[in-house]
Formats: sequence, structure tokens, C-alpha cells
Amino acid sequence: MPIVICQSCGMPLTNEQNKGTNENKTLNDEFCKFCFQDGTFVHPERTMEDQIEIGVEMSKKLWMPEDKAREIAFETIPKLKRWQEQ
Repeated sequence: MPIVICQSCGMPLTNEQNKGTNENKTLNDEFCKFCFQDGTFVHPERTMEDQIEIGVEMSKKLWMPEDKAREIAFETIPKLKRWQEQ
């Protein structure tokens, strides 16, 4: 079974603690808690380009080389639901 990822940032949603919340406080199965809370995006002004750069920086903190992090971010993030709708 494929790993479900946040449809905004790509973070794995492998446990309930990582999931965002809907307006009625139920867990959201598409977005993580860092991107989506109470039925709305935490940073509605964020662009796809911003999200790519944030993803690269987070991956670098996890010891991934920048070129590999950038490759993965450019391959993954534009395909996520949030960015398809813009």
C-alpha cells in the first residue's frame, strides 16, 4: 500500500498525529497539521514555489544533499492536490 502524503507539502501522513483538522475538528485525510487546521490552510498566501523551497530546507535538515532535495521537491510538490487547483 502506498504511503499517503500531505497534498500540500508532501509530509507522510503515517499516523493520526500528523493529520490536519477540518472545520468540525475531525481529522483531515489529505493535509498535515502544519498545512491545514480547522478547515483552512495555515498559510493561505504560500505559493507552490515557496513550498518547494521550504521542502528543500526541511530535507537538508534531515541530511539530504540539496541537489537531491531539490530534485524530489520539484518532482513531487507540483503534483499535489493543493497546487493542482491553483
